[in-house]
Parts: sequence; C-alpha cells; structure tokens
Amino acid sequence: MTDKKQNTNGTTRPTMNDLQRTMHSRREILAGAGAVAGAGILGTAAAQNDDEDGGEEPAPAEIPAPFDQPNTDVDVLNYALTLEALEDTFYERGLGQFSEDDLTSVSSLEGRSEAQENVLGYFEQISEHEATHTEQITRVIETLGAEPIDVPEFEFNFESAAQFIETAQILENTGVSAYAGAAPRIESPDVLSAALSIHSVEARHAAVLNELNAGSPFPDAFDPAATIPDVLEAIQPFIAGEISEPSTETPTETETGAPTETETGTSTDTETGIGTDTEIGTETVTENVTGTPTENGE
Repeated sequence: MTDKKQNTNGTTRPTMNDLQRTMHSRREILAGAGAVAGAGILGTAAAQNDDEDGGEEPAPAEIPAPFDQPNTDVDVLNYALTLEALEDTFYERGLGQFSEDDLTSVSSLEGRSEAQENVLGYFEQISEHEATHTEQITRVIETLGAEPIDVPEFEFNFESAAQFIETAQILENTGVSAYAGAAPRIESPDVLSAALSIHSVEARHAAVLNELNAGSPFPDAFDPAATIPDVLEAIQPFIAGEISEPSTETPTETETGAPTETETGTSTDTETGIGTDTEIGTETVTENVTGTPTENGE
C-alpha cells in the first residue's frame, strides 16, 4: 500500500506524510527531494487512511503558542511571516551559491532550451516576490499595532543545483497548502484579501517549479489545505532553534529616534502594504510620518 495520490493524468503526487518523511533530516530533503519530481499538490492522506481503516480520528494537533494568540489575524500573519521568511532566505542563499550554468545543467532541464533560458530569471523573480511578501506582511502586522514575530534562523545545506530546484518545488507547494489551511482563521476581510493575493502568487510559483522539475504545472482540480501544526512539523528541519513568541511590549521610539506606529483608537483609512489603501477592522494604526521625535521626552 502507498500513501501516494494519483493525479488525473496518471502520475503520482506526494502527500503531507511523504513531505514529513522527506524532511526528516536536512540531508534527506536535499539528497532525496527528487522523489517528488512529479509533484503537484501536497495532500493530507493520514486522516483519510484512518477513516478508511475504520479507526478513531486522532485528536487535532495543538497550534504552537506563537500562532495561537487571542488576535487571530495577527497570529495567522505571524505564521505567514515565518513561512515567507523561510522562502526568502532559501532563495537568497540558493542564488548566492549556484550560478546560471549550475541551474541550466540540471538533468530535469536537459534538452529543454526554453526552460534553460528562463530558469535563472524565474528564480530571481520568485526570490524578489518572497522578499516583498516578507516586508509587506511585517508592515501589515505593525500597522495593526502588533509585534512581528522574531523570525528564527534557517539552515540549508545545498549539495547541488538540482536539489535546490527540487527543494524549491516542495517549499512552494507547501506554501500553497499552508495559506489554504490558515485562511479560514482570518477574521478581517481586508487581511483575508491580502493573504489570498499572496496565496495565488505562491500557486504560480509552485506551477513553474512543478514544470521545471518535469511535472505538471496544474496536476489537480483542487488544492488541499494543510494545518498549521502539519506545516510547522514539515519545515522544522530547516529551522535552527525554536520559534519564539512575539514581544508584547508596546512599540516605542527606536534608539535612533525614528518614529513608530501609534494607536489612535479611531477608524481611519490605512495602507496595508499589499494592494490598495484599505480599512483594517474598526481600529487602525497611523504612521507619524511628519512628526519629528525628540530625545529624553523633550
């Protein structure tokens, strides 16, 4: 019996169980990621297998404290920030390590001149997108008057350009499932709209990376969702240390005297940093962009 799911085109795609097994160690994910070369969308076969066997459904895994705070929108945004920072770091380091010749020489691109011509540009653009996502999610959290989570350190031990491309495919497909799983927790329509605008871009990344790894860009009609605990367990091998809870201290002026966002307690239009100007909930934070802070309360 296998955990693999079959796509409509007859190929197989990995499940979340496959992903977790593949990510059991950094060496396994980088040396064995070729097992998902035909990957489409990550599934959640474990629960389905329990149902088929007639067993009792396991209790849902607990969501770690940093992503289960009273303010649901902020904890989801901090969860998204962690994933985007992971991807941002991943592409920055990979592009710093591998040249265009390294990328174009991987076996999955052999004899595919158009893919070889575009592969570096694709990765550079995806890298820019992930950096922008990280910056803008941080800005939205701050605009809501909250504190962005302290992003953990990440570790990647790339051994070849092929492993870099294959791992990118896993991460992007995981990101698509992660956003789909977290979106229902969001309460604000504006924050939800911003999250979905990122989710669709992550899906485009996944489609391109599926194709670069000789798979179907769109293997299925539906994308399954992944829970927060499942995703965090899957990416744990890349995290060096623990994810800490965001600070609860009230934001103050920095040592350099730069102004920070302050709570006004009134409803105002504010820019979320993703898309257009929009109103976030009923209470927003405004930026003191004109005031000049003084030192020592003067």
